[in-house]
Amino acid sequence: MKKIIAAVAVLAISSLTAFALDITVGARGNLNLGFGTCLVEDYKESAQTLKDMASGGGTWDEGGNTGGGFGLYANFGLLELGGGSLGIQPEIIMNFNNGYNYMIQIGTTKLERSFYKTTIDIPLLVTFTYPVMDTFSVGGGIGPYFSIPVMIDSQRKITSSPTTKESDNYTMKSGMNFGLAFDVNGAYKVGPGDIVLDLRYMLDFNPTTVTRIDKSTGITVEDNDNLFKRGIFTIGLGYQIKF
Repeated sequence: MKKIIAAVAVLAISSLTAFALDITVGARGNLNLGFGTCLVEDYKESAQTLKDMASGGGTWDEGGNTGGGFGLYANFGLLELGGGSLGIQPEIIMNFNNGYNYMIQIGTTKLERSFYKTTIDIPLLVTFTYPVMDTFSVGGGIGPYFSIPVMIDSQRKITSSPTTKESDNYTMKSGMNFGLAFDVNGAYKVGPGDIVLDLRYMLDFNPTTVTRIDKSTGITVEDNDNLFKRGIFTIGLGYQIKF
């Protein structure tokens, strides 16, 4: 499947290159904030139970993870429109520490649970870029992406004074996901290219679904286990050059 996707991508990029008015290539680093990430199904119900327990005199905290990443992209300008440029922008992004965590503390007992996910995300955006002046332009884009999991992990830590217990007994496997990306950006000319500030929101269509395998026995203990649905706000800073 991955080889087929790669072959289709190469063919599509070759076709775009042949018809493009101009081509811009760039690299970007990302700060990812999981504002829209949330637990789903059984884990959502479990979290609500813990919240109710905390309301009786404990402490509760939850939220999407803060992560990061880096990516490469190429924008193919295809059509001059209204003083701007309409284009297609394929990308490949490595995103680290997508996920969710929660914590409850009652008295001297504290439970912390964290889910971590590293992905290769491949968006294909329809973009529009408008030159505000010779040295500055603004733009935006929207389009689908598919997400390939590289690593997914779950960690639980229970601290009960004066002892500490930790457990991480499962290997977790997850399938590919799909989603939609929304992007706005500004580019300022410096040297031969532009410094680009990029703001983006990425929302998975489906929850992260995993198979849990016991590390000690190799036996599958849970299949099709839905953990969380990813929604991340991304702040990117990069540099691009137009050819």
